[in-house]
Amino acid sequence: MALPSQTERSSHSGRPVMTRASRSRMPRSVLVVTIVVPIVGALLALYSTLPEGGASRQNDDAPPARDVADARPGPTPSQPPPRQTPPSTPRSLVQETPRQTPASADRPAPGAPDPARTSTPTGPVPGTLGSALEDAAKRAAGTPPPADTVGGRPTPVDVTRPDLAPVREQPADAAPPPPRPDGTLTSSTSTANVRTLIEAGERALASGKLVEARVNLSRAYMDPNIASGDAEMIRQKLGAANADLVFSPKVTPGDPLTEQYTVQSGDVLEKIRKRRELTPDWHFIARVNALANPDRLKIGQKLKLVRGPFHAIVHKSDFRLDLFAGSPDDPASWLFIRSFRVGLGAEESGTPLGTFKIRNRMANPWWINPRTRERFDANDPKNPIGEHWLGWEGLGDSKVHTGFGLHGTIEPESIGQRRSMGCVRMLADDIALMYELLAEDVSIVKVVP
Repeated sequence: MALPSQTERSSHSGRPVMTRASRSRMPRSVLVVTIVVPIVGALLALYSTLPEGGASRQNDDAPPARDVADARPGPTPSQPPPRQTPPSTPRSLVQETPRQTPASADRPAPGAPDPARTSTPTGPVPGTLGSALEDAAKRAAGTPPPADTVGGRPTPVDVTRPDLAPVREQPADAAPPPPRPDGTLTSSTSTANVRTLIEAGERALASGKLVEARVNLSRAYMDPNIASGDAEMIRQKLGAANADLVFSPKVTPGDPLTEQYTVQSGDVLEKIRKRRELTPDWHFIARVNALANPDRLKIGQKLKLVRGPFHAIVHKSDFRLDLFAGSPDDPASWLFIRSFRVGLGAEESGTPLGTFKIRNRMANPWWINPRTRERFDANDPKNPIGEHWLGWEGLGDSKVHTGFGLHGTIEPESIGQRRSMGCVRMLADDIALMYELLAEDVSIVKVVP
């Protein structure tokens, strides 16, 4: 029997009144709209954020999502995070809600404030459809390693890289890459033995040991396996070192080419040169010691003497003369001094190759042209050989070459060209120095290709 409250009642107006049982039933269309539509909307919103391939997409121009979250106000460090209560009505699955992060050694325990952050990270609620979709997207794309943090915030992720790995910029003061462990010259084609000598010479130069550096670098320079770039470097460095070792008044201890001399009563420079058996001309003593008046020496005066002997090697292909010091019988031990530019013969054979010795020396010489027989006197400004002449005598197979030598020129523009009759031309100051250094019957001149 139905209770009175379950029976239909009618109003005085005659309209039917819905019973309690009929009111509890909801049409299916309304139920579908109420449940399915929010889910479909959430899925569409989430799908719009995914790139091709299923991985979560990030705008290159926008800051990372966690940076945006961290910018919002959050609970102060003295307050615990607010308790999250599930909403009583359905919410969008992509709406930001507090994310639960597991505790670790570098994170505060649940309920304790995190001093490194001022807000709570956000994201889909674990266990929801949004969280499942996000986890699936991460598994499909591969989870990137944790980003480094600077000031409590992660560094930006380079989304153009396939692996989505964070970009770790090197600091401005980062140390350069270390040199090669073997210390070899990477830009050199010299052999290992030559490079070893060069490195030893450079270390000696860096330590101020000029005499030791000159020995090692000269040995490397005389080695036929040296690269052209290394040879040029040695010419520059030893030329600078010898400006102090040879051409300055300073006497370097341990230098076998120099010595210090104390002027005695009755000394003149030529007498000193002979007494000390020096091969350079006495004019070189005056040059090195910067003597304003070589004829007025003072008793007890200190002079630098340079012993010698000196020799020359002419490189025809480079229009270059290299000056060396050492024994004429042991060219392998010669020490490099400096280089000069020269002019050469214009004929097809030009300046002859071979080995010569200095036969004679003349200052302000006269000269007869061997072809025209025209004579030029010593003081004639048209004299083609200039102010100094050093004649050669061929040695061995080179005896067939006669009439050649080193001399100056009244055509300085011809230096570096083939315009002579076969002799080697030099600028006025250069040939004057060679005149003082190269000695008769002692100094050797080699002409090489």
